[in-house]
Amino acid sequence: MSASERGYSGLIVHYLARLSPAPTPLAATIVGSPLFRPFSLTKLDALKTSFRHAVHTKLHLLKDAPTNVFLPSLNTQLSAWLGAILRGLEGGHAITRLACCSGLLLGVEDSLKRLPSKQRDVESSVQVEIVLAFADVIDLFTSSDSWRKEFRPETEAGGTDAQEDALTLSLITSAEALLTVPPEKFVALPLQSFMSGMFLSSFKSSMEHHPEYKIHVKVRPPFKELLPSEMCTKISSSPAMSHVGSLSRLCSRSISLFVDHRPKLALPHVQETLLCLESMSRNVESGWLASDLADAIDESNRYDFRFLPPPETRTLTESIWTILKTLLFSTIMVTEAGLSAVIYVPPEIGHTVPSLALAALRSLYHLAFVIEKFGGAGHSAFPELKRAFYLALDILAGHKADSEHFVRQLCEEMWSNGYDLSHPTQKAKKAFVLSAIEQLIPVLTASTIETYVLPFCSPHLDDAHHRDIFEAAHSVVLAIFSHCHTQVADSTPPHGSERAVPTATMVPFYTRCLIENSAEDKLNTTQLCLAFAALVKSASASGDPALAWFCIESVSTACKESSPAFDGDRVHRLHLALVSSVSSLPLALLSRALLVVDGIIEGTDGTKRDELLEALFQEIINNVGDAEKEFAVCWWNECHVRWARSRLAIARRGSETDGENSVLKESEIPSRL
Repeated sequence: MSASERGYSGLIVHYLARLSPAPTPLAATIVGSPLFRPFSLTKLDALKTSFRHAVHTKLHLLKDAPTNVFLPSLNTQLSAWLGAILRGLEGGHAITRLACCSGLLLGVEDSLKRLPSKQRDVESSVQVEIVLAFADVIDLFTSSDSWRKEFRPETEAGGTDAQEDALTLSLITSAEALLTVPPEKFVALPLQSFMSGMFLSSFKSSMEHHPEYKIHVKVRPPFKELLPSEMCTKISSSPAMSHVGSLSRLCSRSISLFVDHRPKLALPHVQETLLCLESMSRNVESGWLASDLADAIDESNRYDFRFLPPPETRTLTESIWTILKTLLFSTIMVTEAGLSAVIYVPPEIGHTVPSLALAALRSLYHLAFVIEKFGGAGHSAFPELKRAFYLALDILAGHKADSEHFVRQLCEEMWSNGYDLSHPTQKAKKAFVLSAIEQLIPVLTASTIETYVLPFCSPHLDDAHHRDIFEAAHSVVLAIFSHCHTQVADSTPPHGSERAVPTATMVPFYTRCLIENSAEDKLNTTQLCLAFAALVKSASASGDPALAWFCIESVSTACKESSPAFDGDRVHRLHLALVSSVSSLPLALLSRALLVVDGIIEGTDGTKRDELLEALFQEIINNVGDAEKEFAVCWWNECHVRWARSRLAIARRGSETDGENSVLKESEIPSRL
């Protein structure tokens, strides 16, 4: 250290300890000073040592000061001084803040033994701040944002590894101080930012009726205690909330490393963390349902606070929604880190793994009303949520009994709920439950499927007003059919005394359901075709040809009915669905089905006929199995002469074998098969 640097250190110690009324401006000047840049171990160590000695000096001055009965206690004075310094460090560079906080914490730890035994809680605020600073440093070097990478700090060493050296220097500087921080601080701090999820529990008491607005918050009279609504504003403006992203990433990294290197010790702590998240999300949901916010929906039946409250309340509602989104993202981040790590834990010590997956799924379940704003938890979810959601389900699916209990518990809870489906929270939760059940179908028993799953789905198979629930319910039923087909294809009978799902009763029911949902604004053409093909495939795999033929005949009969409900477009969608099932039929039924298709094509003209022919061509070429393809191709060759007058879309396609772009002649069409 040079003489000038030693001089700076002495001045920092002197004025930090003696500056009156508070050292806040000086601390802000130090943390933003260019004297400590570019970073080096010498500079950071000098900065840390200066703040450490400043604590010693301040404590010495406080103890030597004249005593007075009206003066605050030594603990209070030291805490106020530390708070003033920490306020000055706010907004400074993460590495500089980390060095300063490390010095403060080490100085406080040195001084604890000189404080009375009942006044040794002064280090708590410094521990919180050093965790915040450390999280910011980690976030600075692990961010994938290319813009932020341009502003990573440099060290005096320079060179190609300068960025790595800056992180190394930060870790070296703070290592000793971080060891004094209780381990639970690294995990508990981001969770404490949300006040255990109770910030909405008394929100209803701060609401009042207003004839023009759905949401109206009381104005607090002067000198009265904070209303519950104002607590939300306090949370959103707290330092921990502003750093919760970095804290969550630090928590995630700590969990991953802890599980990787000390799995036996780590699993109880991971379970405690996930249970804490579950409890927090449950409290948030309870407070949400108890408040008028739960009924604040726009014309599309979605939460929208921008236009519902008066202008003076809009800031509050936006703050609430920001807190909820932040809680969701923190939950996802911590949950994914914990679950990703525990899947590699040996089975002999990983007996708690299913309970971790259950806690994660329940946390997301209680936050379903927030998840719904981001597309739900199913296939349309954003990538991070999708990873956490499906990872938890994959872990749970490996434990059959836990999966059964989870599905039954969710169904019973939804049935016992006092809210109807028109309530947005109930709607979001039901969509979440259906998305979860869809993935667990392969491990559920026939009894659970019949007693819980089908009754849970059935009311929504014809109700397209709630589109996400409508589609999710159909996905669950198709998952059941797919599972039945897989069991037959793999020759895997049910385990033990379990019986198979009764396909014979489900096929007629779902056939009628699909015919009813072929109407406008229900299942679209693609969804209808995929669903009917899966239905026919499952019916064909049941071993009863009559069951598969029932599906074909039911659709054909429905198309022939002269009912006002079956207009031309609806009949055409059913015709396309029937064509899509050709590849799902066994050879014994294929000839009969193709005769039905031939009759449909002969009775159709114009663009619809071209569309049917193109769909049939694609089925024969791409989807018909090897055992049936020869027969299907011969049938096509025999029929193409009668279809020669049609404007076949397949005749417009260029030859794929010789690379020519010319249109094929009708006589060349069979050669493409």
